[in-house]
Amino acid sequence: MKIWSATFGCKVNQYETELLRQRMSNGGNQFVPSPIDADLCLINSCSVTAFADKECRQMIRMVLRSNPHARVIVTGCYATRSPQELKTISDRVEVYSNAEKDSLPSCLGFEISDQPLGIHQFSGRTRAFLKIQDGCQAPCRYCIIPTVRSTLWSKPVRDVTAEFQALLANGYQEIVLTGIRLGLYRGNGQEKVDLVGLLRLLVALPGTFRIRLSSLEVTEVSAALVSFVKDNPKICRHFHIPLQSGDDQVLRSMGRWYGSAAYRKRVDLIKGALPDAGITADVMVGYPTETDDLFENTYRFIDEIDLSGLHVFRFSARAGTKAASLEPLDPRVVSRRAARLGALDQALKSRFYQRFQGTLREAILEPTGEGWTDNYIRIQAPEGMTKTGLALVPVWSASEERGEGALKPHRMKSTQSTAAE
Repeated sequence: MKIWSATFGCKVNQYETELLRQRMSNGGNQFVPSPIDADLCLINSCSVTAFADKECRQMIRMVLRSNPHARVIVTGCYATRSPQELKTISDRVEVYSNAEKDSLPSCLGFEISDQPLGIHQFSGRTRAFLKIQDGCQAPCRYCIIPTVRSTLWSKPVRDVTAEFQALLANGYQEIVLTGIRLGLYRGNGQEKVDLVGLLRLLVALPGTFRIRLSSLEVTEVSAALVSFVKDNPKICRHFHIPLQSGDDQVLRSMGRWYGSAAYRKRVDLIKGALPDAGITADVMVGYPTETDDLFENTYRFIDEIDLSGLHVFRFSARAGTKAASLEPLDPRVVSRRAARLGALDQALKSRFYQRFQGTLREAILEPTGEGWTDNYIRIQAPEGMTKTGLALVPVWSASEERGEGALKPHRMKSTQSTAAE
């Protein structure tokens, strides 16, 4: 059977697609790069914003048009939130929720091995994502994730270690630990092992590799975690910590459980222990209770704490959330605010890059020559440098003219995804 797959959304979703691909690869099945050539088309959906829903529907319609004979399978968060909405697109669309995702290969008639769920490679990537946690029960009034991924789950330590070692054996030198609420990891049943405890076991494994942590809520960035990262060079010097707003009134309205002072204190803790660390954040613009003055508070706060980059996204009303009943702001106002934060993001990146101009940083290089430093600077390898994987490379600021051996940071566009990314 020829299979084609597509993934929307966060690293957790990307991991889950890769897991499905590997579980469906038995018996001579072949994965193809185009839906036109496939017998089965698998779409793993996201539903964190209305834009994500729209992209998924467009993808489904494209697949239906381009291949009138293939089975079309949709799973993921959109499939969990609104299965009937997806089924109305066509009677050819088969929908499976997140709860059904693990059993999806069996439901489709694939032969499944008895081995524990896990991956040993990550198709098309130099670095691998490893899901160790799932579920969120946070009180955020705008977010659909606690509805579509409500059950808290942590992968047993033994399974994490085995999967980690399998990825190392296949040559992956950067492994990104990911989860919906990564900081809530508690493995091993009654003998709870928290994230720091797991990291302690992983860094002790032999080999040349580094570990990157995906998004962590600010209340989960403990002093113990910061101290452990400081003492262990195998862990990347980068923290992605959702902020959402720098104004306390908006944070309360959103249902966030911390204030700006607590966020600032945690950023100061990281900078004091790890002055070279990159600290990036998710920021939402256009929450219905955000006035011009409150937005200005957010802008000033971000500028003052001097983050190294932002992921800016716009409020999107999600049916079933408390914020869905609020009166939305004028889209033109939201666009202006998003543009201002986008410009601030570029200024923050530029300031951060310039601090490291001409210094050597460890980076994971891809076949294209691009890569990420340990503290999350996007670089381009010097001409003639062909090594892939971990390497020491010089960093140059965005203002440098490219010459032999010079590097320029890649400017990243903000997207419509969220913290779990």
